[in-house]
Amino acid sequence: MTCKEKGTPRFPEAEPADYSRVTTPNAHLLLPVSLSPEAATPYSEAATRIAAAQTVILTTHLNPDGDGIGAGLALQLALTRMGKQVRFLCPSKIAPGYAYLPEFSSIRVMTEAAQAAAEPRADVIISCDAGDRERIGAVWGVARGTFINLDHHSTNTNFGDLNVVDLSAESTGVAVSRLLTCLDQPIDRLIAECLYTTIVFDTGRFMHSNTTAHTFRWTAALLDTGIDASAINRKLTYTRTVKDLAIQKLGLEHLRVDDQEPRLAGIVLTAADIAAVGEPEDWGDLVEIPRSLRGNEVAYLLREKRNADGTVVVRASMRSNPPYRIGDVALAFGGGGHQQAAGATIPGDLATVLPDLLRRLRATLSL
Repeated sequence: MTCKEKGTPRFPEAEPADYSRVTTPNAHLLLPVSLSPEAATPYSEAATRIAAAQTVILTTHLNPDGDGIGAGLALQLALTRMGKQVRFLCPSKIAPGYAYLPEFSSIRVMTEAAQAAAEPRADVIISCDAGDRERIGAVWGVARGTFINLDHHSTNTNFGDLNVVDLSAESTGVAVSRLLTCLDQPIDRLIAECLYTTIVFDTGRFMHSNTTAHTFRWTAALLDTGIDASAINRKLTYTRTVKDLAIQKLGLEHLRVDDQEPRLAGIVLTAADIAAVGEPEDWGDLVEIPRSLRGNEVAYLLREKRNADGTVVVRASMRSNPPYRIGDVALAFGGGGHQQAAGATIPGDLATVLPDLLRRLRATLSL
């Protein structure tokens, strides 16, 4: 199957009585940039293998976010419509804030190797938005034919049997729309709700540096399917609990501006700090607190965690403004992501990790 000449993602014929499938006048805007033969080939090969499959498993990364969940559910809707037997397995628990997405309740959480070993084989597994094999967790152990790695991160390790890593895509949801083009599958309202969630999340509500003219044209085409963008935005934003606000308070209490480089700021939370409030379902945008400071260029959130086996790790989330690049810092600690939004799970306690991390982050601001 080839998608080089297929053009843009296709929308179904209008059915005025059913707004789940609506023609859009802006269908041509969903993929305005033609893919080079080199970029189109992995999409075409992935489409061929998916078309031939009967059973498909979808998954995403540990601590899933709006891009991974939205991209996976969009594919689930489309592949189910094609007659595939589809399962969505997630390697860790999912924040309930995404429960508005269609088919959310069908996602199963798989955290143990024994669960993976007992899971029926799939012809194809597709991971959405995962940068490396470790981020797939226990799901990696499920028996399969082909493993398709569908992603858009520059730090992706190409860990799949087939790697569709599209660095031009603002979100993995954009990559999904291009894959659906190759599969000749229309994008209806339900799929568009999932894809809209991916773009809102991964562009930081259209504030990150990956937001382009294409982003708005692509998003406008999604809105033309009849989705209620305002309602989705409210569900993504105005659903905090009292505990979530307590976490915000904790972040403010532990906010620090670097004493050597005032353009660097962050939040540092020990395991004891977190235990005093309780682990939230989702850490959300806590890293945006230091990032919102006037003059800030690089921001970080560090969370110390003591595992059941007694080991200690630090989970780091980092953000930067162009031209400063923190993706390479994440890579140095075994993590990944984008150059302006990245993270890592680093072995060791805060006393060990913090000095080295701060040194590297300061260095990014001197380049």
